[in-house]
Amino acid sequence: MKEFLKAIIILIEYGALGPLLGLFIARRRNFQRAALALMVFMTSWFPGKLTLMLDSIELYRGHTKGFEFSLIEVVAIALIVSAAQNRRPGERRLPPGAWLYLGYCLLSCLSLIPAMNKVYTLMAAFKFTKAVLIFIGAYQGLRDQEDLRWILHTMAGMLVLQVGVGMKERFVDHMWQVKGWFEHQNPMAMWAYICALPLLSTALARHTSRRDTWVYLVGVAAAAVLVLLSVSRAALAAFVVGSVAVTLLVALRGVTLKWTGICALGVLGAVVAGLMALDSVTARFEEASSHQGESDLRAILIVQSRAMLHDSFLGVGWNNFGLANSRPAGRYSQILEDWDASRGFTIYDENYHANPLTESLYWLLLAETGYPGFVGYVVFEAATLWWLLRGMIRFWRSPTGYFVAGVLVGFTIMYGHSTVERILTQTKNLSLWLILAGVAARVEQCRRERHDLPPSWMPDPP
Repeated sequence: MKEFLKAIIILIEYGALGPLLGLFIARRRNFQRAALALMVFMTSWFPGKLTLMLDSIELYRGHTKGFEFSLIEVVAIALIVSAAQNRRPGERRLPPGAWLYLGYCLLSCLSLIPAMNKVYTLMAAFKFTKAVLIFIGAYQGLRDQEDLRWILHTMAGMLVLQVGVGMKERFVDHMWQVKGWFEHQNPMAMWAYICALPLLSTALARHTSRRDTWVYLVGVAAAAVLVLLSVSRAALAAFVVGSVAVTLLVALRGVTLKWTGICALGVLGAVVAGLMALDSVTARFEEASSHQGESDLRAILIVQSRAMLHDSFLGVGWNNFGLANSRPAGRYSQILEDWDASRGFTIYDENYHANPLTESLYWLLLAETGYPGFVGYVVFEAATLWWLLRGMIRFWRSPTGYFVAGVLVGFTIMYGHSTVERILTQTKNLSLWLILAGVAARVEQCRRERHDLPPSWMPDPP
């Protein structure tokens, strides 16, 4: 009965609520902007308030735990329906790259052939293929530079909100590594720096108003605090490198008094924040150096991944890594057991029924979807970077160019970060990535049509 009720709710949301909302906002420009901003804001919500699962397998140690439905996708449907009501003759229906993303999903579905549990593979195929709605919704929802401004203000606001949550967790709940409204501190930290870098690049722009500049800088400062509170070494390095890269990239357009003042403010803030968080950061690095086994475990999990890929160029099945590397069915558990035995551990069967997944996103893709899925994913990643690079060059003198410059740096770092973290398999980070990829696709479409995003866009009158 519970599954039946969830199915009814999902049917209403996807089949009625999303389309009706789209019809309602079709002739209301600010409502369309609010829907786009809401989709961005939802990437910071509690996962339990964002998704519904059919055939849930919460005890499974995999990246997809059921047939997942997301409210972000419902809002994306509304934006797609709204855009359909206002489509002009000759206007493109699908964003550039939509078929590339769907191609990645199709290639990954080839892993159904060797999959140990084909239902688990279908769960992943359902989740990731359906997520293309977010990509299309963001592309269709973005029409002008005012839309970008709404996105930036939303990012700044939700970063400040998460700082409030993080402060409570640190100083009231006495949590050492805060995670905000996220499943773990690492996804929160990646989400924070991906939001922060477009805010920083736009704040540095000459044409950004004084009020907006301060709003964006407050958001950047909030992101810095979140990264520090997460005590994530990789995210801290990503934030620092990203901020420096964005600052130097903007300096190529010329060093202004505004650029100099923001840089000075940033250096001062970094020194103060560094001194305040020195104990936590030092303790984290000391802890990491005393836990050599963690890095060794990462290496062993990659050995497992390599063995899976060696045995099948199609992988072991999307979302099947947790089965293949664990007892009782997974023979790759022996690799982990042999490693534990070499360190003097006694091997108990019950300890190996839920072995961890590899931390590297790319090795996870190779192990689960083989070479076809991996190549499809990397091609889509490369396409987003190419769009952003060309958009930045083409629209460098406008707000569009500054925005995509921050996203370009953020995506470049995030793709590198994914070599040691599989964060982009998680719903909220995946959604933010696809929203910004949709923005990149819209900018690419504008570049192809040889025009920038207009300052303001209005639908045709009814």
